[in-house]
Amino acid sequence: MIRCAAGTTNPILLNRLGDWRDHEAWVEFVTRYDPVIRSASSRYRLDAETTEELCQRVWIDLARRMRSFRYDPGMTFRGWLRRLCQSRAIDLLRKKKADAVRTLEVRAAASLLEDASECFDPEDGSASERPLLLRLAEEVQDGVRRRVEERTWQVFWRIAVLGQSVREASDAAGISYCAAFTASKRVGRMLREEGRRLLAERGDEPQSDDPQLD
Repeated sequence: MIRCAAGTTNPILLNRLGDWRDHEAWVEFVTRYDPVIRSASSRYRLDAETTEELCQRVWIDLARRMRSFRYDPGMTFRGWLRRLCQSRAIDLLRKKKADAVRTLEVRAAASLLEDASECFDPEDGSASERPLLLRLAEEVQDGVRRRVEERTWQVFWRIAVLGQSVREASDAAGISYCAAFTASKRVGRMLREEGRRLLAERGDEPQSDDPQLD
């Protein structure tokens, strides 16, 4: 094993990591720095599962970076490693936030029929309301789609319906992450507003007198 005093950097060890076949060097590297990574990851107060995911992301990044890494004696390797943990933590938290927004948007789109159902009295004697609700949902979708650019709609569709990440949708559309994120939120908000507007209009009109709904 390549021993060195605890808390100090071993340049020889770091230089040997360029060879993935050097099993001894990698075992020593993991043994020495896994506690450092876990300590740095714990600063972000994540739950156990997310902390483990962060540590895995750091190690995956390290496995790639160390093949060409060159140690700079003027810098501390542990400091560099902590900065890497911070960068991966930011990436992970952004992904979690985007996933949470995507989940909310999916629920918002899927709940259009449920929202509509709450506006109908189950005792009103209607023979069948589901075709009406489906037509209402389609009308909401078509109304919003006509008001936005096709690329904006496709970004929302990829995220909210196809389940793609914001990054995947932004890459497919050729726009920035921020633009895709904003587009998805905007379309989701428009769908909810349009759904509420149509439901309010329908609630003001007698159901049997509306030729659009026959």
